[in-house]
Amino acid sequence: LYGRPTEIILEIARDLPLGADGKRDLQKLQKKNLENNERARQELEKLNVIDSRESRQKFQLWEQLSSDPTERFCPFTGKMIGLPDLFSSKIEIEHLLPYSKTLDDSLSNKTICFAEANREKGNRSPFEAFGNSPESYVWEEILQRVQNLPYGKRWRFLPDAMKRFEKEGGFLERQLNDTRYISRYTSQYL
Repeated sequence: LYGRPTEIILEIARDLPLGADGKRDLQKLQKKNLENNERARQELEKLNVIDSRESRQKFQLWEQLSSDPTERFCPFTGKMIGLPDLFSSKIEIEHLLPYSKTLDDSLSNKTICFAEANREKGNRSPFEAFGNSPESYVWEEILQRVQNLPYGKRWRFLPDAMKRFEKEGGFLERQLNDTRYISRYTSQYL
């Protein structure tokens, strides 16, 4: 309609400059993530499980439940999650704070649980779903089980988790941070 553009302007949001310490921290984080994924790939190969993003995440989330494989329990039901069930339809990846409300698809917002607990939880935070200890779920026991999880997950079980998420910037702040991260990464190659 208007012909070919005469110029294209690309604007990127970034924190200038990242600095040596920031670059070093970013590289450490990237290296750690690559190592975690590679280790998960190796474990999946040993288990004859197809290497996929979902399988790697299930394995990594399973390991986060406890350092002792015999103490890896569904945070909600308390039932043990063993390797034979981990990659079956019995076990699902669960967004702690609802993805539909937060758009947070990070590993910090995920755990694994039995499918029936995921259905019961629905589109609610853990406290909203189980805080009043509905039939078959005891909130105090759920809180005990999540004590081994990293703090970035544990706070999502608190009664005010959704309010806290919004107070810390929610979706918009996270998107700006992601944009800054991508901008810093791409600026290394420009």
